[in-house]
Amino acid sequence: MHRLLLATAFLALTFTTAAHAQSTPFKVTILTDGLEHPWSIALMPDGDLLVSERPGRLQIIDAKSGKKRAVAGLPKMRVEGEAGAMGLALDPDFATNGRFYLCYSARVSGSPANRLSAFTLKDNRVSGERALLDGLPGAKWHNGCRVAVSPEGFLFASMGDATNAQDAQDGKVLGGKIFRLNRDGSVPADNPFATSPVWSYGHRNPQGLAFRPIDGALWSTEHGPDTQDEVNLIVKGGNYGWPLCRGTDPCAELGDYRPAMAEFDHTDTIAISDLIFYRGDAFPDWQGDILFVSLKTGRLYHLDMDGDLVRKSEILIDGDFGRLRTLKEAPDGSLYLVTDNGEDQILHLTPR
Repeated sequence: MHRLLLATAFLALTFTTAAHAQSTPFKVTILTDGLEHPWSIALMPDGDLLVSERPGRLQIIDAKSGKKRAVAGLPKMRVEGEAGAMGLALDPDFATNGRFYLCYSARVSGSPANRLSAFTLKDNRVSGERALLDGLPGAKWHNGCRVAVSPEGFLFASMGDATNAQDAQDGKVLGGKIFRLNRDGSVPADNPFATSPVWSYGHRNPQGLAFRPIDGALWSTEHGPDTQDEVNLIVKGGNYGWPLCRGTDPCAELGDYRPAMAEFDHTDTIAISDLIFYRGDAFPDWQGDILFVSLKTGRLYHLDMDGDLVRKSEILIDGDFGRLRTLKEAPDGSLYLVTDNGEDQILHLTPR
């Protein structure tokens, strides 16, 4: 049985069971299929979906028909294990400038690496790549690479430890970090570490980034090694403990440790992935709450939030569609879910 430990940033409070919902308020249809390890979704101004596929591709999916259009012009990528085309986000001015951001795996001087770049999309082709962060640590596993733009317009990206756990605590290495940049790639003057893109550190493999609507606070999901997948509230300059500390456990080894707000769980891993804060009207009971998906268990979770605390959790989907990588709220409040099984689909969740 999976259990959820509720915590403040400094104090564990209580356990509660993550129960399966007795009934769900949605129906599930397939928007499109025939995808291969889709990783991230960005909603375009016309409502269509821009989707990255880990083998190094981008597709545009028509939101009404589900028809796919391949995007040309991407650079050659390092495709192995968990590496390839990953996190994706549109510039706030995408409608006029066509600019978007992609975190992908590459090789630098022959060595595995990751790269955060800006591109321009026009007429189903990308051009004008500008590397914003290059030579990031890379490996077959733990590449992180979720990308998000904050309400204030800053560019955030996550980076895993690239299988070198100690790098997460090393301020001179960019593995195991979450970054904050200006959208031109420069470092904001008010970042916590002078001239550094690092916003927080001590991360193992953060694969979800989301901003809470009421205050813009950044939350993240993070893979535990074999137990204790995390939901974290990310603060400026915060140390999230890896590899010395994990989950909601107290940890005297690090005086500046920020424990997880919730963990899943002490006995197993669910392989947590993407998360959102739900904003829409289609499912009014979820407004302001966290939804997230998992890979190993193929679950969609709903966390009923009270400020920073999780009042309860429930499982809305439990393995029915295999591994779930990403979710995105549509303009009408319905949801898109992305599977990650190798022969993949985008699922559409609409009210019953």
